[in-house]
Amino acid sequence: MSSMAKRHMWHIAAAALVVVAGCAAPTTGAPQPGEIDVRTLDIGPYSAEPLDSYDEYLHSLRHGTSLAISRLANHVATGIDIDSKLRYGTGVQEITKPDDVKNVLAEQNVPVAARNKMLFGFASGSSDFRPEPHVAVPPESTLTTVTVMQFPDSESAERAAAEFEEVDFSVASDQNERVQLAKYPVARSHWRPGTPTIGSVISHGNYVVSTFISTSKPDLADLTSLVEKVYTAQLPMLDTLAPLSAEQTLRLDLDPDGVIRRVLNPGKLAVPSVGSLATYELQGFLHWQTDRAAAKNLYAPGERFAFSGAYSPSTNSYTRGIAQSFGKGIDRFLDGAILIRTRDIDAAQALWSTILDAPDTRQAPPMVPDSKCAELPTDRYVKDWVCAVRYRNYVGYVWSTQLQDSQQRAAAQYALLANSQ
Repeated sequence: MSSMAKRHMWHIAAAALVVVAGCAAPTTGAPQPGEIDVRTLDIGPYSAEPLDSYDEYLHSLRHGTSLAISRLANHVATGIDIDSKLRYGTGVQEITKPDDVKNVLAEQNVPVAARNKMLFGFASGSSDFRPEPHVAVPPESTLTTVTVMQFPDSESAERAAAEFEEVDFSVASDQNERVQLAKYPVARSHWRPGTPTIGSVISHGNYVVSTFISTSKPDLADLTSLVEKVYTAQLPMLDTLAPLSAEQTLRLDLDPDGVIRRVLNPGKLAVPSVGSLATYELQGFLHWQTDRAAAKNLYAPGERFAFSGAYSPSTNSYTRGIAQSFGKGIDRFLDGAILIRTRDIDAAQALWSTILDAPDTRQAPPMVPDSKCAELPTDRYVKDWVCAVRYRNYVGYVWSTQLQDSQQRAAAQYALLANSQ
């Protein structure tokens, strides 16, 4: 019998009941079919219980810093905010302490960050050329990195910006040349004539924004235009993000939206990490995607995105401090999970329908409703099996190097969602 016929019979039965009961008050609402017993699903070694049922989050400055970086990432520009041609993500970098600055700026800037008591930061790279994992993009590509760091107050941020510029300029002071930006005259910028790169830094309240840009040819007009586009996109985003004190950072909650408790967590850990246990809005989520333009369109229904063992929070290059170090793609771990909360059930169904465009129906997890799996092409030495499940207004996305493991993860994610209501 079809689902529509069943619903029709339910309505007839309900109407008959009202007639027979006479004076009894009628019950409103449409009857709903019962859900499956998730205890019957093959979830392998994975837990189907929400995180807060077996672990308690412990506040610490280290944990709070990770949460603050994820919060900041929601307000950091990607390439598509700067210029539509910069649609590809080329790397991210978390900055948890002053020493991490050497991964996005010259190593000589570490004392500057320490002296001015930098709290945390986040960097994201973009390009007009789609990167291949661990393979540098070609020289004719345009590359940008945007780094945002928060300081205790506007005075320390302004001082740090000035010192960052002086340190970078002095690396080759006999070859570098100051550059004045027409739209942002307070920004500090320089380039090396004949070289297709430019560096610039500006303070904005408690924040410092640093950008490094590389293009195919040494055209100063093009370089300065891109820098101005970076600031036009980035600075307004920071106006909507209240800076945090060290105490406020310490007190940040792990899961204020109740999404992390619902994401598959094989290690049963309540330790936040920007790539492994974190939540994001769509803007923050896009930093981790390779084709950000396509991802923005695909994942538009998503309101919150939870990671569990998903991505590496650092670039996969040993070249430090320049845009090219963000030119080798974004690392996704060999197994992990992403949980997406959408605005309603219809949005979740639409997202689930498109999240895997070529699933193999024979590979779906046994007995799991609204589930599908596929093998993705990969250049790795192992296979890449992914599964997607939907439960109400949530869509779970899990992956592993073995099909059965992926199926068990998908079943566990579905059961976890059912148990988390």
